[in-house]
Amino acid sequence: MVSLRPGDKTHDKEYRENQDKFLTRCQTESGPVFKLLIHRLQITVVSDDFIREMFLNENFSNVDALNELMGVKTFLHSLIKSGKNHDARIQNSIILDHLTPSLPKYQAEMVSKSTGTVFMGAEVANNSKALETFIMSMRDFTSVLGLNDVNIPFWRRWLNLKLMHFNNPLKHRVQTLAEAATPVIIERRRREARLINEGVDAPQFIKTRPHDILQKMLDRFDEYGFVDLEDICGHIMLLILTSVHTTIDASSSMVYYLAAYPETIPVLHREQVQVLDAIQQERQQERASCLSKCLEISPELDPAHDRDLSSAALKRMVHLDSFQREVLRCRTEALTHFHMARKENILSNGMVIPKYGMVLANLTSTHANNSVAHGANPGKFHPWRYVGTFKTMTKVGVDYLPFGMGKHVCPGRFMASQQTKTVVSLMVSKFEKIEFQDLGQAGSVLRTQHGNVASPALVFTSRGQQPPQL
Repeated sequence: MVSLRPGDKTHDKEYRENQDKFLTRCQTESGPVFKLLIHRLQITVVSDDFIREMFLNENFSNVDALNELMGVKTFLHSLIKSGKNHDARIQNSIILDHLTPSLPKYQAEMVSKSTGTVFMGAEVANNSKALETFIMSMRDFTSVLGLNDVNIPFWRRWLNLKLMHFNNPLKHRVQTLAEAATPVIIERRRREARLINEGVDAPQFIKTRPHDILQKMLDRFDEYGFVDLEDICGHIMLLILTSVHTTIDASSSMVYYLAAYPETIPVLHREQVQVLDAIQQERQQERASCLSKCLEISPELDPAHDRDLSSAALKRMVHLDSFQREVLRCRTEALTHFHMARKENILSNGMVIPKYGMVLANLTSTHANNSVAHGANPGKFHPWRYVGTFKTMTKVGVDYLPFGMGKHVCPGRFMASQQTKTVVSLMVSKFEKIEFQDLGQAGSVLRTQHGNVASPALVFTSRGQQPPQL
């Protein structure tokens, strides 16, 4: 157990004052594995390579920890009817099988329309009640988490979620989605039956089918073990909550970093223009080649889309990728990734973690102190740190843990990367400057802390020109 400062009854206050300084003291005093009284709990903290042991040992469970602290499984299971057993991986399968492989084609829909279009199709997303549900479900979720009240203490947010499953405000949102989807699905089935009767061949038939996640879930209804349409909509609600909540959180942090480090904006804007110029020139050459061969120019080469902020364009923006990886590395809470021991475990240094013992990862030890992984001055924010390296925003490892690692690494990190890149790209294309109204508030958002919901005001100065088309 790390010693307490004179007058302190827990370690919370010292940790809040300066996370990195406090954790350096902890490691100096007690080594890479130590105990703290924090978050109203006695918690074992692991550092350095012991973090890898925690993530790769199946006897340490993040889900069990969150459920013990917050009742999160009960809360989420109140929205669905299938996939409640411990080994169910329905959400992961939907993301890995359908969402991630189709991200390039979903890019325009995610931004110019809505994430709801990707998950449930344009017919449902255009329904006014469904559209309201997509928006209000996030408000409901924010209220449940207590993020709409800065005065709610950290432990109380957990308790709110643990109690809310008795009266989950999102249940009726799921019912609304199911009601909006019912006539759409009936019409889709009628259209499919008509095409079959008309003898449309298989390739053409497949082209006519919707490619949204709702349709893909319906096609594999029995395989996933869904109960009914409301069950499907419950799983979609979980996907929307997870993707939208995390995207808003990460994107907001990135915009605050643009404001805190104004020199990043011209670099990112210049790269964006160069990439779009190069793609436009390549497309012009492809059209010229088609004409020289007397070939018809395909709709995909329509000049109107030469400067679209496409998935391919985002992939070429290496400074943007480095900026975002560095933001997530620097802004992540120093003590994070709660895990609970399912049985007694002995770490490689001989320390015993008792059954049901809580464990946290000390990310300062790997995110801020590992010069081998991060280069010079790892404790400082350097936006172009990873340019020219193989370390992209989505590449995980013990030195970079915003998405976790091992078997349970976040499957939606590729979608999150594409969404946040789009947000930041639009910001730097539309605004020449982003500034804090009160510069003294910058520090409150550059390092995310549990329970920290500060939202300093920003001032945006327009470039006076149109952003890239979508």
